[in-house]
Amino acid sequence: MIKIIIADDHPAVRSAWSMFLKSQENIQILAECKNGRDAVKKTVELSPDIVLMDINMTDISGIEATKMIVNQIPEIKVIGVSFHTDPVYIERMIGAGARGYVFKHSVAEQLIQAINQVYNGKIFIAKEKV
Repeated sequence: MIKIIIADDHPAVRSAWSMFLKSQENIQILAECKNGRDAVKKTVELSPDIVLMDINMTDISGIEATKMIVNQIPEIKVIGVSFHTDPVYIERMIGAGARGYVFKHSVAEQLIQAINQVYNGKIFIAKEKV
């Protein structure tokens, strides 16, 4: 069972991801977090396998939250999720310690693949569809 925390500042996004992921038999949602600070706190408390991290959140960004998580618990894997397709955002997230990056507009197509690859020790970077 792959244990996951979802971090996004939009309740509808958290809810949609949670419903989608709960339909997968090998995934368990441990928590949903509304900001970066909550994501760091819950990650330290619950020790998930993967954190799905929106990069643009209030209080502290997903990039900063990822740095904090990876510095405290390096074995936890973070997947950045964002509308930003510009390579600079991907580079910042990976530079912060994330092991994957998925575009929000193609979450349904790529999220499960990203989770499975990252869980198995690989890096997953989404490709922009042309």
